[in-house]
Amino acid sequence: MNHPFDAHTSNAFFQRHRTKIVAGGFVAVFVFGFLLSLALFGSAGSDGASASAAADEVTAWTCSMHPQIRKSGPGACPICGMDLIPVSKSASGMRTLAVSPEARALMSIQSSPVERRYVDHDVLMVGKVEYDETRLGHITARVPGRLDRMYVDFTGIKIKKGDHMVTMYSEALYSAQDELIQAIKFARARKGRPSLIGGGIDLVESGREKLRLWGLTEEQIKAIEKQEKPSDHITIYSPISGVVVEKLRKEGDRVRVGDRIYTVADLTHLWVKLDAYESDLDWLRYGQKVTFTTEAFPGEEFSGQIAFIDPVLNERTRTVKVRVNVPNPKGKLKPQMFVRGRVRVQVAGLGRVLSPDLAGKWISPMHPEIVKDKPGKCDICGMALVPAESLGYVPAKSGTLTKPLVIPSTAPLVTGKRAIVYVELPSRPADVDASFYALGVAAKDDDIEHTREAFVALSRILDRPYEEGGTVYAKQLWHDLANRLSEDALAGQRAVTPDGARKILKRLSKVMDEMHELFAPHDQPTFEGREIVLGPRTKDHYLVKHGLQEGELVVTSGAFKIDSEIQIQAKPSMMTPEGGGGGGHKSHKMSVPRKFLAQVRDLDTAYQKVSDATEAKDLAKIRAAFNGLGEALRGVNSRPLTGHPRMLWKEFAMLLGNDVAEGRDVKQTREADRVYLLLKSHMRRVREQFRPHQQRVVERIEVPARFQQQLGRLWPTYLELHAALAENSQSRARRAIADFKAALAAVDDKPLGDAARATWHEERAIVAESIEKLENAGDLKSLRTEMSPLSTEVSVLIRAFGFGDVGPMYELQCTMALGNRGAIWFQSDDQTRNPYFGVGDEMFKCSMGKELISGDFKAPHKGHQHHE
Repeated sequence: MNHPFDAHTSNAFFQRHRTKIVAGGFVAVFVFGFLLSLALFGSAGSDGASASAAADEVTAWTCSMHPQIRKSGPGACPICGMDLIPVSKSASGMRTLAVSPEARALMSIQSSPVERRYVDHDVLMVGKVEYDETRLGHITARVPGRLDRMYVDFTGIKIKKGDHMVTMYSEALYSAQDELIQAIKFARARKGRPSLIGGGIDLVESGREKLRLWGLTEEQIKAIEKQEKPSDHITIYSPISGVVVEKLRKEGDRVRVGDRIYTVADLTHLWVKLDAYESDLDWLRYGQKVTFTTEAFPGEEFSGQIAFIDPVLNERTRTVKVRVNVPNPKGKLKPQMFVRGRVRVQVAGLGRVLSPDLAGKWISPMHPEIVKDKPGKCDICGMALVPAESLGYVPAKSGTLTKPLVIPSTAPLVTGKRAIVYVELPSRPADVDASFYALGVAAKDDDIEHTREAFVALSRILDRPYEEGGTVYAKQLWHDLANRLSEDALAGQRAVTPDGARKILKRLSKVMDEMHELFAPHDQPTFEGREIVLGPRTKDHYLVKHGLQEGELVVTSGAFKIDSEIQIQAKPSMMTPEGGGGGGHKSHKMSVPRKFLAQVRDLDTAYQKVSDATEAKDLAKIRAAFNGLGEALRGVNSRPLTGHPRMLWKEFAMLLGNDVAEGRDVKQTREADRVYLLLKSHMRRVREQFRPHQQRVVERIEVPARFQQQLGRLWPTYLELHAALAENSQSRARRAIADFKAALAAVDDKPLGDAARATWHEERAIVAESIEKLENAGDLKSLRTEMSPLSTEVSVLIRAFGFGDVGPMYELQCTMALGNRGAIWFQSDDQTRNPYFGVGDEMFKCSMGKELISGDFKAPHKGHQHHE
């Protein structure tokens, strides 16, 4: 950004017209906004003059139906033949669009804040009522015989436990009764002594047990003993209560042991089996309450608890059976009734299921109706109770009950797991820009008192409360920026010289640049596109996994209209993610601070670890590598960037942050591959724009010969490091690193002038950081990775300062080094010994370019064309 005072050439002019210039600034802003509105949305009654004014703003011409078409002038679309329309300048951000309040109203744009709150989600299912299999009993024949009398002769009859069901004749049963009677008579003949036979078997007790096993009750056995006469018929009684749902035999049928005669069901408890769609499984948990209705009783709601979720998905219907235990004390529900079920889920942070009724409780893994406050046993089956958290619920500890970040479901333009949302920027106070403009005008003068007064005026404006409305987020954002601006404003009030005041203003200008990125002009609605990572969808909301902050305003109505206009302007949009009609960003020659490029190199190194882990197909390592990439991304400080580089990095940081958000949670190799391919594409674009490993053109700095001699002591230590890596010697490399560090620390900057000393301090800090990373490298592979940034820094030192008379110096390059990222290194001869592969590797002689650099500075080459 050019400073405001740089655009003016005459102090006298400002002295005479200062008031008019300030007023003119407001007029210019108004006129620009008016012309922008005309260019974006048209105006009734526009004429040739207005069209001419708009044409001055045109940067390209496009087709409204085919925005990928870009022409330098008007004409017809080569696809559909429609007249091309001008693409006018708009807000300077990569994804921003500024409109007038009137245009906003015409586009029906509405926005709402991003919130943190628990949200409800309804899972709807359909199914039918079935018997409870655990309460289904069968009356079977325990002895062979003939059914002479069936007391229950049709299905649907309610019976109780102990009711007589059937009378049957059985020869085997007759014989068993006779054996018992004879054993009793034998025992009596022995006058009460046990009727034992060989082996100590009690014949009487054995006879009784035989009859018990055949289904006779104790009363029936006592009656046989009392009458001392076997009966040729026996009555079978029901062992359970319920409803007879099946009659499988008729009177007179012969039955064998095990043949079923009746089926009895207890209908006071039933099962409801519901079909849950695959997409809803993440919300369902064992023990959840389910409510459902049936056509038979409109308006009446029944409830039960989930007792089982089928582990197998139905491939044909893409559904899973969910079994619900339902009490039916009044018998209203009938098996085979169709029902519509609903599970109301309360969603906590990370999309986890919250159930306040089960928080901190212990539940039976077989009977979900058994819930207790402490560990214990199930009252029904005796199994040990388990914590509710082990079944997938949010733990009861308050620290884990994080409210999820949510946006209305109408806000995102969904493209998969990721989506585009448009964020409405908060408005900045109008008088801040005017005060800054006046400060710039004043700073151009040599009147330090007047400049101080301008700093005081700005400081007083910054003391005012934020009155532009908006959310707490907007106010806090403004407070943070105002605090930083106030620091510089206070320093400006105490400036001693005009040059000192201008230096402070230059520093303050960078903070103002940030303010212009984060805040919209007063009364000019501005919307910024944002790619975000979505979590699960609830009934009316999406959970946000990454990309938004609480309190930001997202567009909930009119987002697609904004996206269409963004697309026409060749900016990244939902339909053209890379902008330019899908053609991607063009490479620009950019001036980027050295320290920032060093941070990008760290990011590139972290990316290589993701690449290695993905190639190994190790999910644990992949997740860890993505976490490491996230740490490297958070470590990148973009504040030194300005203008186009800053705008580009903001875009890349957003995309890479989304990659990290997805990659650190991948659960399948296929999913990891998808995220890695996205990351690969984004890192390729980062390399194209910032070129972290490309040699930089460096200006020569004249320094005394004795300073060059001190730098020359780095050369042999660097050559030793090169030789050690070329020969695969890790211990030798570490000694060379220590020697290089000592030689760097011994360099005395006293011979340097102020400008040269400032440059040296900056470069020395970067070299020291490279050495520290080499010291922390754990193996040869890591040492070789960190050798590349050190070689780049050595190249800068050679070209900027010179190493004196140290003999021949050759710069070599291998584009296949470091996983095809490419790297340079230096040697004292031209016989290639590639330190990035080492002796014994087939790539040890890889060199795509060489350049001889003597002790005296030579202009850097423009490209390597040599091959060995």
